[in-house]
Amino acid sequence: MKKQFSLAYLTIPGTHPVDQINIAAQAGYDGVGLRPISQKLPGEADFPFTDDVIYANVKAALQDTGIKLMDIELARVADGVDVMSYEPAFDRAAQLGAKSAIGSIWTSDEAFYLKQITALCALAAKYGMEINFEFVPFSQIKDLKQTLALVKQSGCPNIKILVDHLHAHRAEVTEDDIKAVPANLLGFPHVCDGPAFIPPIDHPDMIAVARGGRNYPGEGGIDIAGLLRSVDAPYYAIELPNAAEIQLRGKLGHAKRCLETTKAYFASHQIPL
Repeated sequence: MKKQFSLAYLTIPGTHPVDQINIAAQAGYDGVGLRPISQKLPGEADFPFTDDVIYANVKAALQDTGIKLMDIELARVADGVDVMSYEPAFDRAAQLGAKSAIGSIWTSDEAFYLKQITALCALAAKYGMEINFEFVPFSQIKDLKQTLALVKQSGCPNIKILVDHLHAHRAEVTEDDIKAVPANLLGFPHVCDGPAFIPPIDHPDMIAVARGGRNYPGEGGIDIAGLLRSVDAPYYAIELPNAAEIQLRGKLGHAKRCLETTKAYFASHQIPL
């Protein structure tokens, strides 16, 4: 089956979802991952599906372009947040065809986050969706080992593991580690390259590179070929924020370059397209 590629929100962050859909179509993607769930971050634009105008325009853009809504983000488990508050976003995302939501944990209260992740999975199941759980080195669940333990503890049949290539490199996850994971637990990955340097948790590059300094495939120091070969994904989401490249190429130019270099990397490493 021909591999499908999705343009993740963070690749061109702050972009209105209608513009993101149109950019994805012009650049040759098959789908998009949108962010209708507010992260309540200073200066970050919000595009909630609960806004009837935004929802109607997103629905029209998807229909007009043929682009698919692959997933939504970010369903955080965090102190002071009730995951049931995400239900309106899940409801409308499912109506638009989304089958996945990205989740992560940002609290150290284990009893709380286990209860919340179970509730989040149940909410997703209600709308025919999966939770693709992403481990992030600067979050509470930092690596693959912790993620596997979480999946087992939750007992949820619709939780999958999202392997982000930058985060996996920084967590020192290898191709063999991924191959040891039961295939039914692996969801879609976040494709990108990045610096070989693994910064300490308190180093400014830990967050700055993740959110604005990733590299095109083949232009960094990560063995993403090994990570790609170890996963037979339903699709491949390119999450490659790079502020300098966006400034140089524009959002469309950057999105195109992301897809071109990804496909070239697949071909040069004999990974079937």
